[in-house]
Amino acid sequence: MLLKLGLFSIFTTAVALMSGCAAQYPPSTKSLLLAPLSVLSQQLEETSGLYCTDDGLFTINDSGNEATVFELDYGARVKQIHTLALQNLDWEAITGDDNFLYIADIGNNKGKRENLAIHKVSRRHYDEISSVSVQYQGNTPSDNFPYAHDFDAEAMVLAEGKLLIFSKSWRTGIANVYEVGSETLQILTPIAQIAGLPGVITGADFDEMRNLYVVVGYKSDPFGNFSTFLAQLDTSFTPIEVWPLDEYKQVEGICVDKQGDYWFSEEATDLRKASLTRATIK
Repeated sequence: MLLKLGLFSIFTTAVALMSGCAAQYPPSTKSLLLAPLSVLSQQLEETSGLYCTDDGLFTINDSGNEATVFELDYGARVKQIHTLALQNLDWEAITGDDNFLYIADIGNNKGKRENLAIHKVSRRHYDEISSVSVQYQGNTPSDNFPYAHDFDAEAMVLAEGKLLIFSKSWRTGIANVYEVGSETLQILTPIAQIAGLPGVITGADFDEMRNLYVVVGYKSDPFGNFSTFLAQLDTSFTPIEVWPLDEYKQVEGICVDKQGDYWFSEEATDLRKASLTRATIK
């Protein structure tokens, strides 16, 4: 979600993220090679979430946009658009498999949402949709300060048959991992935590080739400065590699293609257009 901060939010964010431009990155043992970025269509200025398939990618826009799923080729061109019979309160993540897409309406930067939704959409018939409602255990929205709480999330991945949400923990910087089941209404409790990353998580996928998770995120301040990163986590959710994404700002989604390359998307910000970039590990 595009960060739009009022005076109160600027104060609370400054307290929570005052070291936004001083993120520390541990030494990497491998190289991350970035291909030249591709500018995305103006239809995707608020792209948020990415899912790789053999033939291309799926992406979505976040709050304030239509309930629309975009299919892209790997050259960042829009191939097909699917408008769903849903409401986009704040779509932030998309993942899937050969049969279904899973869309997470879980954006909660201000902390005032209690009921969130996960939508399961048939890839054969886009009008076949089922949804579950989720809440976080211990969340009291009236107690949350904008951009300074741990009940936000923008990352979801389907990995080894499990649908997982990674929290965007503004307050502590320690992400919670939640598993989403099939019950119509669920109270989510953490199954694991992720510490040691240099910012909040905004996108995630599972790298089957290397048997690990890959995430993107950033640390930011109220003045438009970003320290953006890409990281690998082992299956116990421990960071094992972290790379800075210099020059990038609001990176929102990541996915892994069948060759094991990583693709990440960036939302449009001041002086930067929405983009798609391929990253190769060497």
